[in-house]
Amino acid sequence: MVAVTNDALIKAMKEKGREVQVQEETGQILEILKIGEREFPLFIRIMDGNSLVQLLSFFPVTVQEKTIPDLARLLHLLNKELDIPGFGLDETASVAFYRCMIPVVDGEIPDTVFHGFLNSVQIVCETFSPAVEAVAGAHATFEELLKKAEEEKKRVEAEQKSKADGK
Repeated sequence: MVAVTNDALIKAMKEKGREVQVQEETGQILEILKIGEREFPLFIRIMDGNSLVQLLSFFPVTVQEKTIPDLARLLHLLNKELDIPGFGLDETASVAFYRCMIPVVDGEIPDTVFHGFLNSVQIVCETFSPAVEAVAGAHATFEELLKKAEEEKKRVEAEQKSKADGK
């Protein structure tokens, strides 16, 4: 079990080889997730009188105003499909993010749950950053990404059918 204090969360993360620090201005735990050549800041904050731990990671892209409708549609679709939804868009700050909340029971979180959520945030950022960044940066529209996804799904289904027929 991990006690829900900044010190205990930091210790648990460092034991798994993560490089973390406390952000002076906010008192939040900060880890920089390195994905390829990109850096995704991950903020960890204890909330609601120690009843929740928030994990919040920002995508390293500035959202262009003209892309907000397409990006919002993409993020809604991703949230619908994910087991742990949490994509969001802050139009005022022009940022896209992924956020999840971990419930705390009796001041603790099971180690496996805490590390599972941390790993999930990294996987979500790795998996979906190309699509989020493409739409946010006006390199692709929601409709173009949807069409590509449908084509890929058909290709995979055809490949699977071909393998099944060959056996």
